[in-house]
Amino acid sequence: MSNKKIITALGATIAASLCCVTPILAVLAGSSTLASSFSWLAPYHNYLVVFTILVLLYAWYDKLKPLKEVECACDEKEGFFSSKTFLAIVTLFAVIMLSFPQWGDKVFVSAPSAKSCATGTCETEVGSKKEAKANSLPSKQGESACETESDCNKKPFKTVENTLHSKVPEGEQALKVFNYMKRERTNPTPYKQVACTGTGLAKLDNSIAEKREIIEEMPPPVLKKLLDDEEEIVLLDVREAGHKNGQTIDAFESHSMTYGKVLFNSLKVLQDEDAVIVVYSKLGLISLFAAATLKDLGYKNVYHLKGGLKAWELAGYPTVDEE
Repeated sequence: MSNKKIITALGATIAASLCCVTPILAVLAGSSTLASSFSWLAPYHNYLVVFTILVLLYAWYDKLKPLKEVECACDEKEGFFSSKTFLAIVTLFAVIMLSFPQWGDKVFVSAPSAKSCATGTCETEVGSKKEAKANSLPSKQGESACETESDCNKKPFKTVENTLHSKVPEGEQALKVFNYMKRERTNPTPYKQVACTGTGLAKLDNSIAEKREIIEEMPPPVLKKLLDDEEEIVLLDVREAGHKNGQTIDAFESHSMTYGKVLFNSLKVLQDEDAVIVVYSKLGLISLFAAATLKDLGYKNVYHLKGGLKAWELAGYPTVDEE
């Protein structure tokens, strides 16, 4: 019976650590999809940690409690998987794995931070580390590096992200969407966010961070409000055929083309370069790169749906059957 408790503790430890350890395994395996394979476990990270600790405590209690003397002619031998030695090994393994978020990002570049794992997002901080390093360097004009958060929000330490948010677009419709985004930043609408957005590949994560500096992410609640208010926007679905689930977001004007066709087909399909275009994919990764391509082609008001269609569905927003 005691070995079942030990095996349960071992399984719970692995489950609690998968989200934060998988990005490292993805680097070793060279697989970009491995990092998001267990993303569904991320929201339950804290619960699994507590469950693991409780099971371990009960296993040790069961192992150390005094046994009742029973007269028996036989002398039963305790198996290794039921022994204190194996329980000690499992406990040590649990301590290392459960504490990984506290030290993993200091050893591995692609490891999520402790804060992101604790909040159930398990995002890698390649981009934020890069930005923090850039902000810590003195400016060319001889300015000293910023020392406080308020100083960093001032010139010359103002980040590109702040520039994206503060740049007022031209055009009536673009200005409307800008105000929707501004209100959402001021009073965010709670919704279930997609976990583990990092790929586990440092170069790809760096590229994602660079794209986020030029493309603004639109949270699902903002898109929902825009559609409910019947604002003039264009939806562009860039999901690959294998990523489609038969559902799509309903909009007055929407188009579908794979990321590989955006470069050549968008100029034929999307003729208004001033239109507000919201690009979305399954998880919000391909759409980010597709939106950056549209930006390079001269489209002025391009957003991409944060978290993709998965985040939209997790937020409880409706979809329609794809034609």
